[in-house]
Amino acid sequence: MSKVREILRLKYEVNLSLREIAQSISRGKTTVSEVISRAEKAGITWPIEMNDSQLLATLYPPMEGKKSAPEPDVEYIFREMKKKDTTLQLLWEEYKVNNPDGLMYTQYCERYKHFKKQNKIYMHKEHKAGEEMEVDWAGSTMEFIDPSSGEIIPANIFVAVLPASAYPFVYAFTDQKMPSWIDAHVRAFEFFGGVPKVTVPDNTKTAVIKTDRIDPTLNKTYLEMARHYNTTIIPARAGKPKDKAADESMVGFVSRRIIAGLRNSQFFSIADINKAIREELFKLINQPFQKLDGNRLSAFEMVDKPSLQPLPGFKYEYADWKDSRVQFNYHVDYDGFFYSVHYSHVGRVCAIRVTINTVEVFSDGLRIAAHPRNYNKYKRYSSLPEHMPEAHKAVSGWSNERFLSWAETVGPHTRQVIKCILESREYAVQSYRACMGIMRYSKTYSKEIMEATSNEVIEKNTFNFKYFGIIIKQITKTIAEKSPEIIIQNDNVRGSSSYEGGGINA
Repeated sequence: MSKVREILRLKYEVNLSLREIAQSISRGKTTVSEVISRAEKAGITWPIEMNDSQLLATLYPPMEGKKSAPEPDVEYIFREMKKKDTTLQLLWEEYKVNNPDGLMYTQYCERYKHFKKQNKIYMHKEHKAGEEMEVDWAGSTMEFIDPSSGEIIPANIFVAVLPASAYPFVYAFTDQKMPSWIDAHVRAFEFFGGVPKVTVPDNTKTAVIKTDRIDPTLNKTYLEMARHYNTTIIPARAGKPKDKAADESMVGFVSRRIIAGLRNSQFFSIADINKAIREELFKLINQPFQKLDGNRLSAFEMVDKPSLQPLPGFKYEYADWKDSRVQFNYHVDYDGFFYSVHYSHVGRVCAIRVTINTVEVFSDGLRIAAHPRNYNKYKRYSSLPEHMPEAHKAVSGWSNERFLSWAETVGPHTRQVIKCILESREYAVQSYRACMGIMRYSKTYSKEIMEATSNEVIEKNTFNFKYFGIIIKQITKTIAEKSPEIIIQNDNVRGSSSYEGGGINA
């Protein structure tokens, strides 16, 4: 369904052609055309308000039994492909005229692919104005000295280039993690003053979660950033440097002209490095071409700049995505902080989107909760009353009475500890995880140790799971150290009298 949503977004919001959409999502044009046709027949428009299940049912209603499609004559295809100007697209269209219920284009090509003995296709890539931006990290690094510690810190160099005009952007970061990767793209778009239709990265983990020649899985944050700027991510194929040859060439050029040119300079911050890079980059883009008129700047202003898409009204705000399951107390966990969702979602897998200020929770493609981001380490739960079931009881059978009833079977001190923990939060359900953790200790430790631990917790007036765990381990260790060693009496053990005389009997 994410592919279907992306097809409709690229069609109605970005206004790409069928070919461009097919290339973006790694699917055939026929597949793209079919999805758009089904959406038009169903009256679906962008933006889509339905969840994934509703969208699936609307686009693909139940069908009656389908007859198997007639197989194409692959030997005929093989002979026809030897003729001048014959293409698989043409042969497939002729096949569909005679077989309206026949295979779709992708399956048709697969049949031919299996039949071929040996056939490699190389395509010359001709770059169009404002069409693409190729990006990568340079293999070479720079470094600066931390004035406070004297530590030498490496600087990673990000390189982006618009291939049609060979116009580059270069910037240094202290790491290659996701926030730096996203910030690098935002800075590149602002440097160029516009956005290309397509962005071509390498298969770095910050861009591609799962590499695949046909259908790679993109990082959610990276994909969201691309949607904000209306650019389409098409990763280069693994082991195919020609897919982004312009950037590979520019990385080498930047390494020789900028990184190597600054090798003898000393820097004391990443800002110092970027200042020096900016000066060298200005020289590079203004340097005249050797065989052509003008320079990279004039080429950019003439070729790429007029064709770039405009920048959006505001910068993309970095967001981290994480998959999580709604816990039994109808909260989700992000970085040790807990945020409530409606209790009806307990047990479901959801996606959490986190910015510096906001936490959003999505399920089945729709947002089900939103909270201000919590940074208070002493109050880790954020709960909304409208998310809670009647009387603030947790689902799945857990309740205050159940915890208190269990604690009473252990002893009065344990019951008092559980009672105080339940009363320590604004909503008792926020303390259920701590109560359950204490319950688990009873599987390992005796009732006597549980009661002794609870008694000390009461005396210290510190009612939380972490402190309970520390005390129970201390008490167990003390008991083990006080236990006297027991000498085992056994008639078969020889004493000192057995060795009197020191001689050896013959």
